[in-house]
Amino acid sequence: MNWRIAFHPKLVEVLRAGYTRRQFRADFASGIVVGLMAIPLAIGFGIASLPAGAETAVSPATVGLTTAIIAGFIISALGGSRVQIGGPTGAFIPIVAGIVYAHGMTCLLMATLLAGILLIVMGALRAGAFSRYIPLPVVIGFTSGIAVIIGIQQIQPLLGIQLTALPPETFGKIKVLFAHCGQLSPLTTIFSTVCVAALFLLPPKWNPRVLVLVAAALFANLFGWTQTPLHDGLATIGSTFGQVLGDQFVGAIPSGLPHFVSWDISWNLVREAVPSAMVIAFLGAVESILSAMATDKMIKDRHNSDQELIAQGIANCVVPWFGGLPATGAIARSSTNVQSGGRTPVSGLIHAVFLLAVVLVAAQWVAYIPMCVLAAILLHVAYKMFEAHHFNALRKVTRSELLIAIVTFLLTVCVDLNVGVGFGLAVAALTLILRLKEITIMRPIGAGARLAAERPEEQAALESPAILQFRFEGILFYAVSDDFSAQLDRALLRRPLTRVLILRVERLLALDFEGLMLLEETHASLRAKGIQLILCNAQPHPTRMMYKHRFLEKLGMENLCGDIHHAVQRAREILADQNSGC
Repeated sequence: MNWRIAFHPKLVEVLRAGYTRRQFRADFASGIVVGLMAIPLAIGFGIASLPAGAETAVSPATVGLTTAIIAGFIISALGGSRVQIGGPTGAFIPIVAGIVYAHGMTCLLMATLLAGILLIVMGALRAGAFSRYIPLPVVIGFTSGIAVIIGIQQIQPLLGIQLTALPPETFGKIKVLFAHCGQLSPLTTIFSTVCVAALFLLPPKWNPRVLVLVAAALFANLFGWTQTPLHDGLATIGSTFGQVLGDQFVGAIPSGLPHFVSWDISWNLVREAVPSAMVIAFLGAVESILSAMATDKMIKDRHNSDQELIAQGIANCVVPWFGGLPATGAIARSSTNVQSGGRTPVSGLIHAVFLLAVVLVAAQWVAYIPMCVLAAILLHVAYKMFEAHHFNALRKVTRSELLIAIVTFLLTVCVDLNVGVGFGLAVAALTLILRLKEITIMRPIGAGARLAAERPEEQAALESPAILQFRFEGILFYAVSDDFSAQLDRALLRRPLTRVLILRVERLLALDFEGLMLLEETHASLRAKGIQLILCNAQPHPTRMMYKHRFLEKLGMENLCGDIHHAVQRAREILADQNSGC
């Protein structure tokens, strides 16, 4: 694969095509709007992804912002989409939390690095298109499952329950939360309820997440409702992750540029991180491609999937060295970017620069944001992620695909994302096989069948008991091989005088290796019975397969006929030769 041919960032394409001052103004405004939206999401995702007590080089809030800054800039600069916004996303929260809980932060950093390498390889090998082959019911199921997991994780901060840590399993979380529900904080619960109601009731054009974040933080601090060293109140980012100096909480979000984080690399660490890296790469590829496809429809453009995977991979190779989280394309922020007027990757660059400015200038103020406000915003995100309308649409259209979505959803929530997606794909594959088998037609053609063009001698030949026509329509693959053999055997039993079998395959669309082996076995079996096989009107793909594996040499090219008339003529020749031989 030629690397230079595969590497085509959209930013370069846009700048070469001529970038106007008017477009810059639109991209600048959009970048600021998306940056404001990304502040609470990046902080919330960072906090929600890292279990309490996780040993990190920087605070969880800083981890989220650092990821949004670095990955957001790289993905916009090198990506294959005009409007993709990259950064931490809700889909990774249960994955990241599970990795950190089971293996530690260093394993997460290594898994993110390895996932980045895998994504680069996928892009370089032009594997971006394969992400589109994941069935939509599987995507609906695991996206909705992740939404439920995110929602359950927000119960603790929404109610103000004081816990050091929650188990990674969904039912374990519910059990612990239920056991401690009597310890909820009335002030936190009421404040959270008001924030959640505002998020759902405010019109989208007001950007409710940013508005609620700013308003709730101002009210809570002005009225003295937040925690301080002297009294209890609403837990804030500073009180949860900061340090006490005098009567103030500081250090939750250190101001300054993202700094390099060193961590030891060993072969044991690599082996431990490989399974997690594969999950991160898979989920990152799927989510980024789905996000790019969604925004393509909004701006009537077409992204470059391979370039997008390369950019995602580079971003995930860089962020671990700054203590960051896995990053991918964010559907909500990318959609907001489009709706706000962004049309080029410049808006994504401005969004990242704006977040950096917030860290450099306003980090101390971010520490005063109440945790329950971030939880309310994440609950709103989870609600938007849940694909209830798609479940309803599947119910009306097809039960089999609804089953796939439900199975994926339940296993994602109750067991694990890997199990949910893997089992969902297995059920989807089985459903596809059954459907292909249903549309496959295998049957003998009656002796009285008429030819399209009336030719008495050919019609007479077809009505001879020595010639049997057999039709196959669909795909000849492993799932139908037994049925094919059984149907053909029954047809031959009913026609014991058969000496020529005309297999009409004009509607044979494709065949796999087992289907090819079946043809060879059928040919050999027929020859042993003194019956000659003739293939009639084979399509290009099956013909190439048969030629490549030398089946046509065994069959004889003279027995591969382009239409039924030539097949009948060939059958008459075979019968004449057999009669003369007698």
